[in-house]
Amino acid sequence: MKRLSLWIAVAAACSATPQPPSAPRPPRVAAGELPSLDRWRRHVTDEILPFWVTPDALGTPVGNFPTFRCNDGAVFRADAPCPELAGTRWIAPELGRDYTRMKSRQTYLYGVAFHITGDERYLEYARAGVAWLREHAYERGGSAVTYWAAGAAGPPVDQRTSQDLAYAQVGLAFYYYLTRDPEVLADLVRLERHIMTRYWGASPDPPGGMLRWVLADGDTPGEARRQELVSQLDQINAYQLLLAPLIDDDAVARAWRKDLVLLARVVKDRYFAPEHGMFWGAIHDPALRKLGTDHTDFGHSIKSMWMLYLTGELTGERDLVDFARPLIAPLLERAAQPSGCWASGLRADGELDRGSTWWTSAELDQAAATLAGREPSAAPYARYLPASYACWFTRFVDHRGHDVWPFLPADWTDASFADGGPPKVFHWKNGYHVMEHALVALITTAGLTGQRLALYYAFARQPPRERIQPYYFRGTISDERDHPLPQHPGLRGRRVEFGDLH
Repeated sequence: MKRLSLWIAVAAACSATPQPPSAPRPPRVAAGELPSLDRWRRHVTDEILPFWVTPDALGTPVGNFPTFRCNDGAVFRADAPCPELAGTRWIAPELGRDYTRMKSRQTYLYGVAFHITGDERYLEYARAGVAWLREHAYERGGSAVTYWAAGAAGPPVDQRTSQDLAYAQVGLAFYYYLTRDPEVLADLVRLERHIMTRYWGASPDPPGGMLRWVLADGDTPGEARRQELVSQLDQINAYQLLLAPLIDDDAVARAWRKDLVLLARVVKDRYFAPEHGMFWGAIHDPALRKLGTDHTDFGHSIKSMWMLYLTGELTGERDLVDFARPLIAPLLERAAQPSGCWASGLRADGELDRGSTWWTSAELDQAAATLAGREPSAAPYARYLPASYACWFTRFVDHRGHDVWPFLPADWTDASFADGGPPKVFHWKNGYHVMEHALVALITTAGLTGQRLALYYAFARQPPRERIQPYYFRGTISDERDHPLPQHPGLRGRRVEFGDLH
């Protein structure tokens, strides 16, 4: 790997307040050390999106996006099942269900595609997904359907998980970020209130509140007693952190910021395992507070750290920043491998799980790139990115069939998936993590290399300038102009160019 060239004057480049356009931030990384902005755009347009713009991907009607697709892009058919889905033991029992969370994640995908490219058709697909979800999944009582099986919605309201409800929000949340459509926000606020009131409960050992997994047991006894990291974390990650600074209504904005900090502190105070420098995935059973258990891995741990760091910076709660910051570099060091591909976690025996998963790799990249642009020294974070991005482009990307593979074995070679690889679209994987990874890489690369970046919006109502932000990041608006959207007369397209990104 070519040695990362870092620029000298970095300490003054990470103040909390953006500098004026006349004094741009100096580059922190030489432009040639990271993939170019054009490379990241081509990754989106040429390597990801061709898999997501076919009739099978767009659903019937458009917006009713399917949960399961074969690796050739076709919708799964029970009468002619593709082996990568039907032959995978933990996927096969789910093939009769169609999940809200996956329709919402795919809606997010198209929103990011428009945000990066300005291509109006992606905005149309995102709008179709939002419309379908609002009509069919969002319930007036405040909850949201989890899945459909044989046309019937399920499960009962009190057996829906708080994690599923969080990810029902992710598509609408990004669409609101793009458009500021008040009707969409009303649905987001209603479901957030349902989660934060119905699911919030006292918890023993030690006493304190947190979000419950479900409200009542279903077929599996004990479900209502589960205390899951993702119940708390995914509210922050899926919608609260992105939208909290964008809401105009002062009372709602204050409530969301309060909820954001509340959940961040639950994650910090209840789930952190200091002896491992990681977060437990679940804490309701002592048997689960062990390495190698579900969600106790590098992916959920780095996402927790990233979310706590960003939440603290947004809200001014410095204890969250000061808690998360020193944990991130050591975790990156543990996850790094000579191949450049991130390890997934630690096995039960404490040894490194050297296989790589797509979403964990995305989260590690995103945290590393974020702190490289904000902390006084970029070196502890940026030094991993050239090799990690190379792993992403050369190994994760399916260069024949488009999109990315879900995992890489530790003994990966060029021939590993020559005869067909693992399933690319199923009930926990579509384009959400892939597109967030591309968006964060685009923004952070522009910031690290001192370049300007144009992103596209489609405002139903023009927000104040200070509430136009580049995703989770900050920047100075250096240019703003109309962007024609002839197929969306109710929306005002805007091309916004940011400098001083961090």
